[in-house]
Amino acid sequence: MILGLTAIAVIVRVEIPQAVFIAAALIVAGAIVDFLDGFLARRLNAVSDFGKQLDSFADLLTFGVAPVMLLHHMAVYEQSLLITMVTFAFPLAGIYRLARYNTNDFKDHFVGLPITVAGVLLTAYVALHTLWAPYIYHTYCAAITTVFVLGLSGLMISKFAVKRLPFGNYSSSPFP
Repeated sequence: MILGLTAIAVIVRVEIPQAVFIAAALIVAGAIVDFLDGFLARRLNAVSDFGKQLDSFADLLTFGVAPVMLLHHMAVYEQSLLITMVTFAFPLAGIYRLARYNTNDFKDHFVGLPITVAGVLLTAYVALHTLWAPYIYHTYCAAITTVFVLGLSGLMISKFAVKRLPFGNYSSSPFP
């Protein structure tokens, strides 16, 4: 959660050089910590409902809100009001997916794209866009961004099942 909050703070401080890449690195670091957190919780047999809820709040901030803030830092509101409205779908889909996960028992599979994966993919999209901005024909950027955000949002709320990797549950916390 601290990495997500720090990423948001970096994004808001637009005068920081390379803010997009610093925030992107913090979000990716958050994904690594999220994985290790769940792995340690299972290894230490410290999984709890309270930890699951804390983890969901951390996931929402780090992989739902911070990537959308990055997207706004990319000045999506200048490209299209539609993109600005579409970006709201991303954290809302993430909230729905996390609530579904927290209220059901998915021990051997995920249902829908995990918010961690969606957030990292959106973060990578913004970072790549920032790197390639001088070479991009911006007329298509609004359409591509809209389709990408809606696609990730749709995948999060979808009902497709994905088998878990043998080592685990990514959404638990070692905090009792």
